[in-house]
Amino acid sequence: MNSLRGFFTGLLGAILTIVLIALGTLITINHTLLNPDFVISELDKFDAYSIAVDQLRGQVPQEDPYMAEFFNETITELEPWMREQAPAVIRAGCAYLKGEEDLEIVIPLEEVRTCLKENIAQAVRESPPPELEGASPSEIEAFLSEAYAGIDSQIPPQIEITEASLASLSPETAAQVQQARQIVGYIELGYKWLIVAALLLVLLIALVQWWHIKPIARYVGISAITAGVVSLLGVLLPLAATSLVLPKIPLEIPPEVRTILPQLVSDFTVPLRIYSIVLLVIGIGLVVLSARLKPSPQEETSR
Repeated sequence: MNSLRGFFTGLLGAILTIVLIALGTLITINHTLLNPDFVISELDKFDAYSIAVDQLRGQVPQEDPYMAEFFNETITELEPWMREQAPAVIRAGCAYLKGEEDLEIVIPLEEVRTCLKENIAQAVRESPPPELEGASPSEIEAFLSEAYAGIDSQIPPQIEITEASLASLSPETAAQVQQARQIVGYIELGYKWLIVAALLLVLLIALVQWWHIKPIARYVGISAITAGVVSLLGVLLPLAATSLVLPKIPLEIPPEVRTILPQLVSDFTVPLRIYSIVLLVIGIGLVVLSARLKPSPQEETSR
């Protein structure tokens, strides 16, 4: 009877260990990738907007130095606008993926249009392109009016991103977004069910052990310690990979991103690190408790 009870308790403990490891993974995802505050703070911390601006400047064709200088200056001036718009887009996107809101992202582009018009006017008036050399002020203003009209026709006052607009522009993108939303929904549901499963498994272990505190504390403690160690390895391995292995791999990653990647991975694993330490502390505490407790009379009788 005791061996059978030990077998079932060990089996439940093993399942509890797996559940606790999976729970740590979902907790990490929920507190990082699916947490808009975390994403926004990381973008600010690593000055991701400046990196994006540098990457955009690198995409500007250099065949025409005049236009290249114009676009580079415009991209630089739009960096504050990017910093202002990104948080709202990230929050709306996360809320949609979590199923909290419908997809309705509005990005105003009036500032972009104004910046382009001001820069092109300044560039043309201070240093006219070859085709406008010797042009009269009225001809320059006529050229600018046409340029302004072209900007207004090419760039709308705002961009509205909805499910309908995505489906009309790119059915494949819309399908991918829906798939991502389903995955996030599974993560949210799994997070809740894993908590329930962990509590249920602890309860089953208690029932199998007839509510004897000593063996319950021992088995649950061992499961917590094992899950804590495995989760801690899940923290250390990515950190070691990004610090030691990744720099030696010839991947097409911009140098700026390579520089911040180890710290980014470290920030991403903070919730899992805390979770692992909490599990280890709880597990060690339970095992110590089980060692200090004296067997109850019922346990002595059943031996």
